[in-house]
Amino acid sequence: MAQRTKSAGVRRCHKKRCVLSIKMLMQTSIKHVKVLNSRGFTLAEVLLSFSIFCLIVSFLPVIVPILIHQHPIEMRIQRLEWEIFISQIKKEIRMSQNISVSSQRLQLERDGQLIIYEKYGANLRRRVDNKGHEILLQQVHSFQFERLLNGVSVSVTDLYGNQYREAVPVLIRDVVY
Repeated sequence: MAQRTKSAGVRRCHKKRCVLSIKMLMQTSIKHVKVLNSRGFTLAEVLLSFSIFCLIVSFLPVIVPILIHQHPIEMRIQRLEWEIFISQIKKEIRMSQNISVSSQRLQLERDGQLIIYEKYGANLRRRVDNKGHEILLQQVHSFQFERLLNGVSVSVTDLYGNQYREAVPVLIRDVVY
């Protein structure tokens, strides 16, 4: 029996040494690694991370077309800009006393002032008495003013080849073509 306890004690001692040597080996091999949690992920953490992933992925179909087509949208004359320009020029033509139409220039006389619509670079600008520089349309490739029987036609082509055209009726008597 003494031999048994001795061998059991040796085994325990040997077992303790093995465990201690394994622990020391593990500490030296991962001494530069910070161990936060050895339990793994909880179900709540997995569900939270999956819901955040699904939320991000659900926005991709909306965001990707915007990112792909962002550059051409900036380069076009947008419809709202065109509508504002047309409403402004209609009002100005209706309030004018004299109109002179050429293909690349529109001259209006109103209250003793000479108002000129002309191209400047890639923009359509408005000047009053040959002073000022008011940009009305941007990214313009070409434009043309034409006389009509009862008014003026405004045609604009943007840098992408989109064409916009509007007829503006003239209600005054003194029109020079």
